[in-house]
Amino acid sequence: MSNGGVIGVPNAATGPTCVAQNIQTITSTGNYVKGNAAAPNTVGLVVVGGGGAGGPEGGGGGAGGLVYIACFPLAATTVPVTIGAGGSNPRESGNSPGSNSVFGCSSNTITALGGGGGGGSGAPGPARSGVPGGSGGAASREGSAGSATQTDASGFPGSGFGNPGGASVAPNGPALGGGGGGAGGNAGPSTNAFGGVGKGSPSIPWMPTCAGDSSFFAGGGGGFSGHSPAGFAGGNGGGGDNPASPGYDTGRPTTNGAANTGGGGAGAGSTWGYGGSGAVVVKENSFTAPAVCPGVWRMGEVLDNVKAGTWSSS
Repeated sequence: MSNGGVIGVPNAATGPTCVAQNIQTITSTGNYVKGNAAAPNTVGLVVVGGGGAGGPEGGGGGAGGLVYIACFPLAATTVPVTIGAGGSNPRESGNSPGSNSVFGCSSNTITALGGGGGGGSGAPGPARSGVPGGSGGAASREGSAGSATQTDASGFPGSGFGNPGGASVAPNGPALGGGGGGAGGNAGPSTNAFGGVGKGSPSIPWMPTCAGDSSFFAGGGGGFSGHSPAGFAGGNGGGGDNPASPGYDTGRPTTNGAANTGGGGAGAGSTWGYGGSGAVVVKENSFTAPAVCPGVWRMGEVLDNVKAGTWSSS
């Protein structure tokens, strides 16, 4: 008989079923848990470090480093995640970097470095220089710009992204800071201190616009210039802006890097922008679930159907 010799209707097969891709954005330290255990064990992965803070009357904070791997092999269905905090810059001298974000453990670990803090003009010497980081913090008052230290993940060439901070160049007035470096592009010098652009779609083709800053992460913070009434914008990817002002004004408002984008904070006047916290984004690939062919009915299923009056012997 078509049902393995058991009288009754065949127990029909179901499927195959197409299971859509699943994208998880992780914004706090904890664990990534695979959404569907049957999904492929390779995922798309983006890890972003926390952004650096901007400097007082100084340079924009560098964005957190960004690591993008199109096809990353999972070692387990549950993976520990650390989300890096943004630089909070409690010191008037500046130089407050962001913290690293980490996906994985032991030998299967991906690390995105925290962004470098922007140099501040409130103290002499080294404090005016930007701090190296995933993307570098910008210089203030002719200090040195911070270099980019994000490297490729081991075994994944071309996966690490970061850029140096912007320079502070002559002519130099009371406060001139460059823009913070971004994951996707260079920042401007103090004469045009825009934050470096971050990285997102289309270079990360599957990144949805609802993630990060319209799909972008790791934009550098805008620099401060008392000589520019126009202000300087942070880079796409959550970089903090240095808004326009009618003239030189150390009290002009500035903005922080956006939370969970790894954006750098803006350089500022009497206040300064904090760095944005980092994030991890995981894309579980779509797959086709095989057909389910149960064949015969289990005796318990037969009994349940008979009790319910839904069993047919035809």
